Amino acid sequence: MINQILKNKIYIFILFIVSAILSCNKTINNPIQYFEKSRKQRLTHSRVIDLEEFDILRPGQVIRKDDSYMVWDLKNEKMFHLVNFDTKKVIKGIKTGNGPGEIISPSSLQLKDGRFLICDTDRKKISRIDISSDTTLTLREVEDINFDTRLFVINYQGSHMIATGLFDDAWFASLKGNGEIISKVDFPSFEETSNTTGMELSMLYISTHIVNKPDNKKVVAATQDLGVISFFNYINGSILEEYKQMKYYGPKFILLERGGIAWSKDGPIGFCDLDCDEDYVYALYSGRTFTEHGMESHHCENLLVYDWDGNPVKHYILDTPLFSMKFDNEKNTIYGIGYNPEGVFVEYQLDN
Repeated sequence: MINQILKNKIYIFILFIVSAILSCNKTINNPIQYFEKSRKQRLTHSRVIDLEEFDILRPGQVIRKDDSYMVWDLKNEKMFHLVNFDTKKVIKGIKTGNGPGEIISPSSLQLKDGRFLICDTDRKKISRIDISSDTTLTLREVEDINFDTRLFVINYQGSHMIATGLFDDAWFASLKGNGEIISKVDFPSFEETSNTTGMELSMLYISTHIVNKPDNKKVVAATQDLGVISFFNYINGSILEEYKQMKYYGPKFILLERGGIAWSKDGPIGFCDLDCDEDYVYALYSGRTFTEHGMESHHCENLLVYDWDGNPVKHYILDTPLFSMKFDNEKNTIYGIGYNPEGVFVEYQLDN
């Protein structure tokens, strides 16, 4: 009897070990695989607008405010265009340069509390885009960033901000306006990056999209050049505490002898944009490589919807790939920039 009990225990133990091994081998190496069992739906755009009609040459980002849309033009001399697509009214302004009212290195356009904010990473200043007349937009400096390290992607939160930058020892951080670091987030670990320095890791992870839940109690971050998405509690609007991370795949790159990194053309692009509401996170995912798609590797046909626990909810397949996107909570739409082949504004109506 004792021998039989012992045999049963050994059998159960062996089953446990085998199950654990099989579980470890069942890796999910891309977001599409993670969404295999979730609902899938092909979306046809509800609206598409040719932006060349408004003299917008190379649109990169668009954000709605009331009945108009602020479009960031990466090629035009005047880089910002506030457009009402219905009335055809356009207000333009702000040039790249060292002069008054100009910006050297624009980064992180954001609509915050009804104001469009933009960061000049070279001058370390956050400025507001104002409508100075019926035809002109102007720049007004509102805050200095008193921080020695150059910041790159910035998510403004009142007197605080969450930003990526050349930190050397952090993926991104929560900071006060005076530059004081409140909370740091460690780099995701991969075998491919085991021999890299902190500064090299900063460069690999610098193009990370970061958004806050509307109640400002949670944060989600997703990498553009590799496959990582992480969820955080945002405690007291300052402390970042990670509670879930999906590491689908690491970066493909080589280290240059003169310093810096070079991305492999065979490495799949990750998440090209990110937005959220109270219930869901909307992630624009590519998975394309430069080898196969060239300059269209950042054009995404996959819109992946997570809940705030990091679970897959729905996989939308877009008929016109998007380069960047936003979620419109009032209209329950996703809108953004696509290329067909020139720049277009594209909108998709989501189901309830």
